[in-house]
Amino acid sequence: MWYLVGDIGGTNLRLAAVDAAGSLQTRSAHPTDGLTALPEVCAALCAKMGSAPEGVAVAVAGVVVDGQVRMTNANRSISRDDLAAACKVPPSEVLMLNDFEAAAWSLATLDPAKVTYLQGGPDAQPGPRVIIGPGTGLGVGALVWHGGRPTAVPGEGGHVRLTPHSAEEIDYFKALVTLWPEVRMGDQLAVEAEAILSGTGMPYWYRAIAEARGEAAELQGAAAIFAAAKDKSDANACRAVELMVRYLGGVAGDLGLVMGARGGVFVTGGVAQQNEWIFDDAFLAAFNAGGRHSTWRKALPLGLCQDPDFGLLGARNSLFAHRDQPLPD
Repeated sequence: MWYLVGDIGGTNLRLAAVDAAGSLQTRSAHPTDGLTALPEVCAALCAKMGSAPEGVAVAVAGVVVDGQVRMTNANRSISRDDLAAACKVPPSEVLMLNDFEAAAWSLATLDPAKVTYLQGGPDAQPGPRVIIGPGTGLGVGALVWHGGRPTAVPGEGGHVRLTPHSAEEIDYFKALVTLWPEVRMGDQLAVEAEAILSGTGMPYWYRAIAEARGEAAELQGAAAIFAAAKDKSDANACRAVELMVRYLGGVAGDLGLVMGARGGVFVTGGVAQQNEWIFDDAFLAAFNAGGRHSTWRKALPLGLCQDPDFGLLGARNSLFAHRDQPLPD
């Protein structure tokens, strides 16, 4: 008996076979591009295992509607029926989740050894938990308990609005909405959070700052921008990352307040896991800046989740819960 789980983001497509005890076994990894078809790689893993799985759960970076999902940051669609046919299981045995619905499910079996706490911790606290992940996009999910059982709350929190926090930033936002008008929210200077708090958004944000300052944007790609900010070799990269960190801290704190996340707020995702150095005192100060509720925010545990398998584990947890099986320890 085995199960197939998948974590399909804007950059990477990862699959794993899960045994009856919940351990991740055989794995398969591919880039998320137009050359890789999810049903085909699922069929290949099933062939390698020598049998059809008992159930399938895939977490996808997009909104799931009627058994189909159009990925937010990749030009592709995924269908439950196609996956069922590829894995030779009934469609009823295929569970499709938003990627950060699965991320939220991963918090049900969080390994404290893979969390670095910036405040609170390390013992898990009771109460709702929030997970936020800057990666190719910006994912947000929450886990709550009902009747003693965990339940994930999916959503699109990565698309809440950001606005300038100072007079200096007004010109940056003006340049950003000129470069990337699709992310503007309404007719004011507000953009969706993912426009700045993601690997996809960072190059636009960096270029907007450089253009607003009348300077050349010499760096290409988020990785180069973060690297230049870390070694302080590019002033515009430094400012882009500095402001991104403050916005991210504020959004994480806001979401923790909204959900009453006494169980903790956890940050993960590719950008976070590859750039742990950005989570400094400025990030923590922004997280806790809550006006009359600053003391409330300071009581929320805040941790960096460094488990690269959080998406796969969340898909597994969701599948087990869906089948009324106990979650692995």
